[in-house]
Amino acid sequence: MVRIAAFLWLMLFSVMPCYSECPSMPRIQVLLNRTLGILTQIKEVKELPSFNSCMVKTASGETLFLSNDGKFLIEGILVRIPSLKFGERELQFFKEKTLFRLGKGKKEIFLFTNPLCEACRKNRKLLAELSRRYEIYVIPLGFKGKEFKAAVSAYCMKLKGKAFFNEKELKVCDEGKLKVWSIADKFKRMGITGTPVAVLTNGKVLIGVEEIRKLVQN
Repeated sequence: MVRIAAFLWLMLFSVMPCYSECPSMPRIQVLLNRTLGILTQIKEVKELPSFNSCMVKTASGETLFLSNDGKFLIEGILVRIPSLKFGERELQFFKEKTLFRLGKGKKEIFLFTNPLCEACRKNRKLLAELSRRYEIYVIPLGFKGKEFKAAVSAYCMKLKGKAFFNEKELKVCDEGKLKVWSIADKFKRMGITGTPVAVLTNGKVLIGVEEIRKLVQN
């Protein structure tokens, strides 16, 4: 079976269109979570340019091979990875859960974060640049611990604008918990368990700061 999988890997990945680099670590983490159905901790990612793929080593000792476009995974057999994309119903659901909007761009984007998101705090200039190009629907999201409480508190205290990332005290209420739980549930089904995350109006999911940054580099 391993030999067959290796043969398929060589045949498939070598004839695929060339992609310059592996997906980001956060995206690979989500792709594995989503495809394998379990939380998988990544230890190392190594590019294999000759085969247009990435070698992924996990903390549990497994070695997997992922195509550079993030569409195929070799794990003993060839596995097609489900697309990271939300449908129209989910997009409408997200719009209804928006805490506040910022920016005056012609295009819309959904941004999922929380007041304690460290990557977001360090990249406020990116948020400012996004707001010049997009109308941003800011939606609180956290999965556990203080980030979950911070997302809940943002709803409870109705934080807006600059106050969102300057939250100094946490106020937890049942209404806020229900909103964050309902949003987090949809992301967990996709294998996503961290912030920031952005979703475009076509449903495409962008994971982490580096993928979101590409929106302002074009």
